[in-house]
Amino acid sequence: MINLLNAGFTRLKKNKLFWILTIFTIGLALFMIYTQYSDMKKYKEVIEVEQLMLNYSTIIGVVISIFVSLFLGIEYSDGGIRNKISIGHKRINIYLSNLIIIVITSLLSYLLFLMIITIIGIPLFGNITIPISSLFSLLGCIFITIVAYSSLYTFIAMMISNKTITAVISIMLAFGMMMGALICFRVLDTQKYIQSASMVNGEMKFEEVLNPKYPSETKKKVCQTLLDINPAGQMFQIVGRSAPNLKVLPLYSLGILFTFTSTGIVLFNKKELK
Repeated sequence: MINLLNAGFTRLKKNKLFWILTIFTIGLALFMIYTQYSDMKKYKEVIEVEQLMLNYSTIIGVVISIFVSLFLGIEYSDGGIRNKISIGHKRINIYLSNLIIIVITSLLSYLLFLMIITIIGIPLFGNITIPISSLFSLLGCIFITIVAYSSLYTFIAMMISNKTITAVISIMLAFGMMMGALICFRVLDTQKYIQSASMVNGEMKFEEVLNPKYPSETKKKVCQTLLDINPAGQMFQIVGRSAPNLKVLPLYSLGILFTFTSTGIVLFNKKELK
């Protein structure tokens, strides 16, 4: 396992995709700071630096999906996995070493983003306004969700031998989870009462009536559960600081990690390599 990790990190340091990810993270952090600073100067807006710290999490699922599908996809296309097996490495060690590399790379990307926001953002926008314990709680949930994302996309990349198909499925899944989360939010945000207008004696009269599209309690519970399970839904709730079940989110993420990693190891051990 140690040899696999050493080889993986050596390859990572030489990989152009890794440096593109690093440059993208730095660029995104600087772009967010610039746009928010411009708004603060132009419109006198109050910028919360802790909100900037959380914002990257909404798109990091897409970023991880692209990185994993291309980085691990090469393992099949250049025969790297077959070579590792032929020289005696166990399949479980190959799978876990790839997962560990992806997890560490994804977490480092977010930590780099946080470092830039902290170093530049706090002097520009002021100190963090929420309790540090609350911020750490939110960031902790984000880190665990990143691990869940990593396990999900590693599973896909290790199950599919074709790099192009892996990339298409992973990216479509990333956007699909985001769309699913937004649909659930839309249902949960449906107003119970809506304004209805009618003419009475030549005058327009407005009254509140029950919204026929207002979801039942069962439907709302289902949508909230889907939001909590969905990594993208978790991230949107964390960024909005609106998660009613914040303490439960890490459990769902750990469930995703365990489910996809254990299933991936079993299936990878049975997979025929061409």
